[in-house]
Amino acid sequence: MLNKSTAIMLELSALQQNIINNFQKDFPLCEQPYQAIAQLLDSSEQQVLEAIEDLNQLGVLSRVGPVFDHKKAGASTLAAIAAPPEQIDKIAGIVNQFEQVNHNYAREHDYNLWFVVTASDPMALAETLQEIELLTGLPILVLPMEASYHIDLGFKINFSGSDEKITKKQRVKSVKLASTFIENKVCLNQDQQTLLRGIIEKGLPTQTKPYAEIADKLSGTSTQVINQIEQWQNNGLIRRFGLVVKHRKLGFNANAMVVWDIPADKVDEVGELLSLCDAVTLCYQRPRQLPEWNYNLFSMIHGQDRDTVLQQLADIVEQNGLTGFKRDVLFSYKLFKQCGGQYVQPGCTEQLPKGLSL
Repeated sequence: MLNKSTAIMLELSALQQNIINNFQKDFPLCEQPYQAIAQLLDSSEQQVLEAIEDLNQLGVLSRVGPVFDHKKAGASTLAAIAAPPEQIDKIAGIVNQFEQVNHNYAREHDYNLWFVVTASDPMALAETLQEIELLTGLPILVLPMEASYHIDLGFKINFSGSDEKITKKQRVKSVKLASTFIENKVCLNQDQQTLLRGIIEKGLPTQTKPYAEIADKLSGTSTQVINQIEQWQNNGLIRRFGLVVKHRKLGFNANAMVVWDIPADKVDEVGELLSLCDAVTLCYQRPRQLPEWNYNLFSMIHGQDRDTVLQQLADIVEQNGLTGFKRDVLFSYKLFKQCGGQYVQPGCTEQLPKGLSL
């Protein structure tokens, strides 16, 4: 009997696979982005809209929208709880009640519940963590990012044998053809920017002119919305803009967080080495929290099965001379929550970090 993710993989069309492979970043910023995608993939705008809507119905997409830089967007941290195994579902349910929590996994370790918390600023983040501790009755291991060496959560798939690659030149040409983009970079005011952040955190609407629909809610224009998103990409607030997929739905079921105990004078060197490994999708430096937590370098490997991931890790260790460093492998075994981070809280118009407006 096929498992759920395998069944979903078999349902995906060549068009859907090509959309996933080519538009997890560099999503078109033009009046009719789905038309631009259709031109690039030799399809029609209606077929592209239907393909993306089907991906939503299958639960493959988290959203179509931005992935923000954690440090520039507000405040965030990785956090962990050592929950009694028989109570982990209950504890996870309490944690999931918070809108500020966007990822929540059970992992194989004494610290068995791992989640990400985002907020508008460090004070709001601390208040959320304190409230979670109060409601769960358990202390939280707080592990904010100190340095980023590699972030690439783009997942390539090829279930049907079709793998159409789009070049940068093709993208630019297609966007120009589909665009009414104006070179005069008129962006949004501060209040509009904050509202826009809150809207696109949840994803673009699947319709012919999504930026125009968003602009109506801001009392602005689609050109202003497009220019603002482009500006946020240019200044680094947005790391990538496009499809955000749920990797487990695509068959990437072996999700390993590999944590390393690296001397302080070697951590940058090892972080850079890991960032160059094809199998590594994320690599961060985070603080030790002694005596409970001795590890200061975090890397992620996503694969379709556990044995493959372990072999990839063994190859990384051998090829990069890392055998002398203590490490641990925390496979996830249950997903409790996965969605986009929410840095802007509803109703607040004074939360955009200074220096990122114009």
